[in-house]
Amino acid sequence: MFLHPFGLLALLALPAIVALHLFRRRFRPQTVSALFLWVDDDETILSGRKRERLRTSASLWLELLAALLFALAFAGPVGCGDGEAKHLVCVLDASASMGATLDGSGSGRTTRDAAVELARERIGALPARSKVTLIASGTRPHVLAGPAAFAAEARDALATYAPGAARHALSPAVALGLQLSGGGSVLLITDRFEPAGFPPEVELVSIGTPLPNVALTHAARVRTESDDTDRVMVSVTAFASAPITTTLSIASDDAVIEEREVELAPDERRHFVFEVPATVGAIELRLPADALAIDDRAYLAPVPPRTIALATTLEPAEARELGLATGDVASGVDGLLALVPHSIEAPTVPSAHLVISDTELPATRAWNLVIARGTTSGEPVDLIGPFLAERSHPLLDGLTLEGIVWSVDRSLALPGTPLVSAGDQAILTESITFGDRRTLRLNLNPFRSTLQRSPDWPIFLANLAEARRAELPGAVHANVAVGEAFEFRGDEPATYTIRALTASNRSGAPRTVRARDVLVVEDLDVPGLYAVEQDGREACQFGVSFKDAQESDLRSRARGDRPPANALASTASAMGPLETGLLTGALLALLGDWWVLVRMRRRGVHIRHSGGGDV
Repeated sequence: MFLHPFGLLALLALPAIVALHLFRRRFRPQTVSALFLWVDDDETILSGRKRERLRTSASLWLELLAALLFALAFAGPVGCGDGEAKHLVCVLDASASMGATLDGSGSGRTTRDAAVELARERIGALPARSKVTLIASGTRPHVLAGPAAFAAEARDALATYAPGAARHALSPAVALGLQLSGGGSVLLITDRFEPAGFPPEVELVSIGTPLPNVALTHAARVRTESDDTDRVMVSVTAFASAPITTTLSIASDDAVIEEREVELAPDERRHFVFEVPATVGAIELRLPADALAIDDRAYLAPVPPRTIALATTLEPAEARELGLATGDVASGVDGLLALVPHSIEAPTVPSAHLVISDTELPATRAWNLVIARGTTSGEPVDLIGPFLAERSHPLLDGLTLEGIVWSVDRSLALPGTPLVSAGDQAILTESITFGDRRTLRLNLNPFRSTLQRSPDWPIFLANLAEARRAELPGAVHANVAVGEAFEFRGDEPATYTIRALTASNRSGAPRTVRARDVLVVEDLDVPGLYAVEQDGREACQFGVSFKDAQESDLRSRARGDRPPANALASTASAMGPLETGLLTGALLALLGDWWVLVRMRRRGVHIRHSGGGDV
């Protein structure tokens, strides 16, 4: 049988070749003096309009064979055991729970292994020359094989399937599969049987097993105000229907620092706080192996010091009125230093990160809070609200602006984007210049207002200092969760290399990127400890931990199977081994024909006489 019967029309080339060999070219008679001069045993027949007796030759048979093989190849011959080629689109759930062991022991066969085995069986059952598309789910689904890859390629691509993502919807991956299926069904392999969440074209196969599990659902490391110790905060949760006893360990460089036995009731979540020296390097939190390995480890890198330098150019009396200075020491910002942790007084104004002044500073990278002054000597106006505030702005987070007297200069028009307004007059504005430099202008008379004596004022100053600290060079957060992005800020363009440091993530190759100001590392789906190298030298370390309680709760996993409403889509068949053999044979026949003709040309063209003197 043939997939493309119209390809047999190429057999018309056979009579055409025979016809070319039947007709010869007729020459005009020529008179010669001696016939024996033209005698030779070789003969070359030239084409023409005169039909001659068909003379068989190697060239004729090779041309006929080539035409026959080409025609059969074009027709697409199919073996007796071959069926119609199909297109299998398979969506694999890449959630971390797919890595759970089937028996809950912490070792052995996992749900991921069962999913790979099922996918291999489906691929192996496809007819010859079928195509396969493999899609791994995620916040941004990605194609593992295809679209429309060969079966062998898809089987090899299954080795790259490594579930470990936090909780996410499967619908984006299924929608992508339906787009690529060509109107056919889509196979979804997961561990949650939720048939109502997918259209009928989706074949849902759930291979999950409900199991108890204990997980690290929260882990954080912060530096205390003393700068000598770090505080480690950990949450351990039991996802089980019976009490569980486990052991929580804190280790650094494979040496256990502290170990605690933890007793958990069903669904209980317990919190623990540890104090460790700030000089201790990366910390690893450990639980004994259970059903899900990915949530039994958490990695906490050292918190890099991000000290902010503060300065003011205000007169001492005004600085004391605003709470920036106490007057007890020579420092002009000792009150502000007490409010902002991990801060110092800048030796000079140009070296400061944040400057509070009564006039705008020249163009520098320092942020500037300007206590603006009017150009007239008019009497200040006292305002008691209500004030219109941009509540979504981070600098105003936690401010109420209630019960205060805000004394302003009515003649003062502040440039910039209004953050707080009284009627149609802006009394706090913000301008962003030179990339990330910010200038805030405050219309405030500190000797008449009560804002600086209200709880809102220290909150505002703390928000301003922390916003500036977040823009300092270094890691924005030294420890992130799987699925979150790591950010590192630099002073100038640089080349960064991200390397894995722990055994759990060393299989990945180092990543080298070029960043101008901010390095953003996404797709961190393998827990572990990482190092960031800036222009060849280590700049910092950061930890990635899995902290998703929904994925750690394995009790909702289930088994189930829902068949699809339609069949797999048919696909155009690729060239099979039989067609490849036919085309190879045709090309060899043409090569043989060329070789025969070359040999004839090398011997010359001669015409055999048949008696008489005309040649």
